Amino acid sequence: MKFKFRQLALYTAIIVGTVVAAESLARIIDWKPQAFDGSAGDGMGPLRYYHSPTGLGDLVPKQNGLWVIWFHRPYNVQTDSVGFRNTEEPDHKLFQILAVGDSQTFGAYLANEDAWPAWTEVYLGQYYAAKNPVARVFNAGIAGYTILDELSYLREKGIRFRPNLVVLAAFENDIDDLRKEKNGVVQRPRNDVQSRASIRLKALVRSSALFSIAERLRSHIDLAAAGVDIFRGEPNVSRPSPVIGAKAAFIDRYKILFRETVSLLKAHHIPLAVIFIPAVDDVAGQAPSEVEPVVRELTAETKTPYLDLTPMMKSQPDAPERLYLVQQVNGTFVGNGHLSREGHAVIGRVLTDWLVANKLVPEKVSNLSFK
Repeated sequence: MKFKFRQLALYTAIIVGTVVAAESLARIIDWKPQAFDGSAGDGMGPLRYYHSPTGLGDLVPKQNGLWVIWFHRPYNVQTDSVGFRNTEEPDHKLFQILAVGDSQTFGAYLANEDAWPAWTEVYLGQYYAAKNPVARVFNAGIAGYTILDELSYLREKGIRFRPNLVVLAAFENDIDDLRKEKNGVVQRPRNDVQSRASIRLKALVRSSALFSIAERLRSHIDLAAAGVDIFRGEPNVSRPSPVIGAKAAFIDRYKILFRETVSLLKAHHIPLAVIFIPAVDDVAGQAPSEVEPVVRELTAETKTPYLDLTPMMKSQPDAPERLYLVQQVNGTFVGNGHLSREGHAVIGRVLTDWLVANKLVPEKVSNLSFK
């Protein structure tokens, strides 16, 4: 019995040693600065990046720390008690707008106040010229979300928030990103009830270099089998390569999900407005949008107020370098294609004027009375 115990202990030590050695080698080969050290001052560690099954937004509530998704662009993220990327709390005595979208709404690599929902709130405050806030814009954008995730969010949480208006932001990758659904990749957990311990365990596993390498290998195999060519990480391109032979199916799927989104909000008597944010290569005149005509068709069909931001953004001087996190190198725009602080501010200004002109917000402060 003693001999068997020693054998078991020896085999266990060999296995543990092998795993530790493999992890160490993987970290040497695949080294990158780790963002999961809990040094951002909020004591949350990797928890800050995860989906929250509670609250009205999908971000982990009550956080105030650095996000380091792209290690040389750390930025501060603050959330309120219900998981929106805001410091303000919901108040149904005010006119509340819910901004829904992906990273171009969330405001990747920028502080809270530099994302277009925050700029819109500032400009609405200037429009009403009120000493106290009368309109709030809550940022429910999440990096990587597709219209499938946005519909799931609205159905599960957005409706409960009871906003006075939903602004849905569409972007150039919205249709091609539905390949995630085809390949079984889940961005937003469905009906997720995770314990804090479960989230911590997942965070620990995901911080492993072995897991990272295995995940990338599996992703490359799955995407290659589906005929998808994709550049990982923060690429110097702004839109994914099209999936040959699958584009029509993805467009049809997008149309179904868009119509479901409109029907959901109509059923709950919540007004909807849609804006389209162009990609940098469209603004630079290098590649016309494939998604905007689809969004335009759908909003016309469903009689949904629609603002295409492309003409306005193209009209700005030096638009690509000023409105996006890119720079021109030998005639090519290099960067990750996310909006810059100025890009978000321009969108906030134009969106506010459009909301006012189309009477999607109350015309006067005296008209603001909600329950």
